[in-house]
Amino acid sequence: MYKSMLKIVIIFTLLNSCKEVKTDLIVRNNNDSIINFMFSPPIKLDSLPVAYRIKNNIFNWSELTVFIDAFENLSILNPEGIEVFIDDLDLKLKALSKSSYPQHLDLPDIKSRLKVVRTKLLQTKFHSKNKSWENLDLSLQELYLSYNSLIKRIKSINEEVNLFNKEFD
Repeated sequence: MYKSMLKIVIIFTLLNSCKEVKTDLIVRNNNDSIINFMFSPPIKLDSLPVAYRIKNNIFNWSELTVFIDAFENLSILNPEGIEVFIDDLDLKLKALSKSSYPQHLDLPDIKSRLKVVRTKLLQTKFHSKNKSWENLDLSLQELYLSYNSLIKRIKSINEEVNLFNKEFD
């Protein structure tokens, strides 16, 4: 009985060892390489200079100043390694959204544009994390456009306030 069991084990082992071994070819995906990809130059960002912020009563809105500085710094970084900076910018954007807005800017227009900027920022983070360079490039351009839209709306509201105040002076 022992010999017959041994024969069965040996036959089973031989049969298993004679099977064709399939090895899957590993296809390297070059999505994780930035070698062949050229990012578009960043869109020129609209700015709110300090003098403008003082003149229009938004200089004391420190969360806006911190956000603007961080955003301008993001635009000059190498897009390949911006994920950490995006996380930081997202924290600053959350703080800005929860902050006390100046009375003349406490409007749905501003808040909705901030939400759009955050959405574009999260898309950018996703593409950066997945090293999807073409999508990252596109999402960065959309992020810059949404930021410019926010800044332009802040400027237009300030112009309206200033115009309205001049009419009553």
